[in-house]
Amino acid sequence: LSEMLLSAANEKDTYADMQTLGSNLAVEVDAYIGRMVLPLARLSFIGHSLGGVIARACLAHPVMQRYHSKLFTYCSLGSAHLGYQ
Repeated sequence: LSEMLLSAANEKDTYADMQTLGSNLAVEVDAYIGRMVLPLARLSFIGHSLGGVIARACLAHPVMQRYHSKLFTYCSLGSAHLGYQ
């Protein structure tokens, strides 16, 4: 059984700093996992453009530390991890 979260944590505040956006996502993911009926087996993130950078910031957040052993996939598509010019 697979579940998918389409994040809404940052929809209204896309101009915040990356640490805040990552924190918002981490809190949302943690709350979602807490509401799951079955125990978490694997955790994957897929992000496009800024979403890939936000997902990376989320994974670095302390609340996500407990899920690192469950991390299965991190996929970022067209994300500017080294900035842009």
